[in-house]
Amino acid sequence: MKYRFALLTLTAALALPQASLACAQLSADVWMCDRGTAWEAAKWDVIGDGSTRYIEDYILNFTQEWPGFEITDSVATLDEQFATYSQWVAADDSAPLEVLQVDKIVTPRGLTLRHLQYDKINGDRTLSAVMLSQVGPARIMLYLDTADTTPLEDMEKMSFDVAMMLRDTCEDALSCADNIDPPTSGTD
Repeated sequence: MKYRFALLTLTAALALPQASLACAQLSADVWMCDRGTAWEAAKWDVIGDGSTRYIEDYILNFTQEWPGFEITDSVATLDEQFATYSQWVAADDSAPLEVLQVDKIVTPRGLTLRHLQYDKINGDRTLSAVMLSQVGPARIMLYLDTADTTPLEDMEKMSFDVAMMLRDTCEDALSCADNIDPPTSGTD
């Protein structure tokens, strides 16, 4: 098992209230506001630590405590912090099989450094987007994995969409309301 998944299991002790909110709390400081997107219907891993969502053939894991997060000061750039992470992963013999693309996505509340790559997870080759996101004052690492047969363009779009949904607070009262009544068709 890759180190990042073991770390997720060990460090995500937060019980995050997910219910049916359109802005899901991914960590104490980061929300994923997905109302009106395919991710709104994503399933949560109810057996694990609450840090995994599933949609179609995609698996999204996330954490604010990734390998090396604690040894970089708050003025480090995303590139510097990702380099530290990469060193830890390589030392754990979990380096990517091939890095296909590295880019940055400017988001509504910050910036995401994205690595699109082939990985090996539990013996299976996967197409992955490993993203370190600055969301307001917080940073979070996201791992979006799918089958290695998925076209790169599909992963580019799916990972871009995930990055664009990240917020440093619940977006609004409607998105975070406990009970949201669906709109009526006017035939009541």
